[in-house]
Parts: sequence; C-alpha cells; structure tokens
Amino acid sequence: MAEYKEIIKLLKMRRNELERRINIVEQDIRKPHPQDSEEQALERESDDVLDVLDEAARAELNQIYNALERIKRNEYEICVVCKEKIPIKRLKALPYTDRCVVCA
Repeated sequence: MAEYKEIIKLLKMRRNELERRINIVEQDIRKPHPQDSEEQALERESDDVLDVLDEAARAELNQIYNALERIKRNEYEICVVCKEKIPIKRLKALPYTDRCVVCA
C-alpha cells in the first residue's frame, strides 16, 4: 500500500475538510431566523442552498469513507463491478472511485 500513501493523505485531508464544512453548515442552519418576514424568507432560501451543499458534501464524504475502508481491506484498486484492477492514474485523479473507466 506504499504506492497509495499520497492518495491516502489526500483522502484524509479531503475528509477532514468536508467534515469541517458539514459542521459549519449544520451550525448555520440551526441559527434562529430573524422575526422580519422578508429577512426570514431570505434566510430560508439560504438554508435551502445550504441543504443542497450539505447533501453533496455528505455524499462525497461517504465515498471517501468507503475508499479508506477499501484500502484497509486491500480492495482499493479493484473495481466493484468487473473485479479488474483500477489504473493508478484513475485513482490519483478520482481517489474515491470504486469503478474502472469501463464500468464507470
């Protein structure tokens, strides 16, 4: 797994960044809304945008968790569909992928 050392480092850095971002979004969504109805509408609109960003971050984070788990099980470079080896270039470009180019 030495060849994946840099990829593992990138995955963990991205994981930490996403966890931090999700935490910030959660804190922002929990803030009370202003009493003014116009401001309240703007805040709710902002919350909708934050929800979408939060969902995307959580989806990527889940992929990262799965990639790190596959690394632990020595299955990282194996395509989950065809069971062929995923080229290192693809793993470097998209570190949390679980499929080769053909199966993707």
